[in-house]
Amino acid sequence: MSGPIPVAAPQRVHDRLREASDGPREVVHASSTAVYVDLDGWCLGLVSAAATRVPCALWSTLPDLGVLDPVVRMHRGDLVVGDRPVRVTRLVDPRVSRVGRHDQDASRRPHPVTAGLDLPADGRFAPAHLDRLLGRGPGLTPLGDDVLAGWLTTRAALGRPDDVLSAAVRRRLGVTTLLSATLLDCAIRGEALPQLAAWLATPTDATADALLAVGATSGAGLLAGAGLALTSIEHHTTPRRVVA
Repeated sequence: MSGPIPVAAPQRVHDRLREASDGPREVVHASSTAVYVDLDGWCLGLVSAAATRVPCALWSTLPDLGVLDPVVRMHRGDLVVGDRPVRVTRLVDPRVSRVGRHDQDASRRPHPVTAGLDLPADGRFAPAHLDRLLGRGPGLTPLGDDVLAGWLTTRAALGRPDDVLSAAVRRRLGVTTLLSATLLDCAIRGEALPQLAAWLATPTDATADALLAVGATSGAGLLAGAGLALTSIEHHTTPRRVVA
């Protein structure tokens, strides 16, 4: 198979491609559902139709990326995988656009996966928590990072970002994986996985189950972090912005 691969791209991903210089790029992960490369210190993905549409990736309709030669380079603003250029045909906005009404008890309900983490009951994270969370856990996105990403995304979506914590996270991004560091940067900006955005907008059993199905532990971490962010607003600030 040959020819360009059409994709949808978040605006920031598109901008980074336009700014990137020509040349080969290191592949940090390759599978049938995703190829991730180091794009000048930022993790850029190409994902299949079945993969989770992370906000740092190009979203394709290909059913299987395993057929591609995982040798990647940049050429005139295009990512080229094997001999196939990846062409952006549609721009998308991965930011959370709506937060619906959340039941307080449901938002606080713990998940067994996160039971071993030292998480604040009042939902308020401080820089001191970061050493116990950032980079903690296996995989491309450690569980502690997923919790923080859920919290940061939700606070940004509520219009109540924590600038002190965000700055502290940015200073420590080097302790975790490149993909996780990039997704934390996305979270600070309110950019989210579609499953998290769907749960924040409409908190039902179905949207919670869809979020929990993301990865081995990522969905559970994101859900826990989002719930803590909702708790932090309820307990310690003016009432959160809610769209009916």
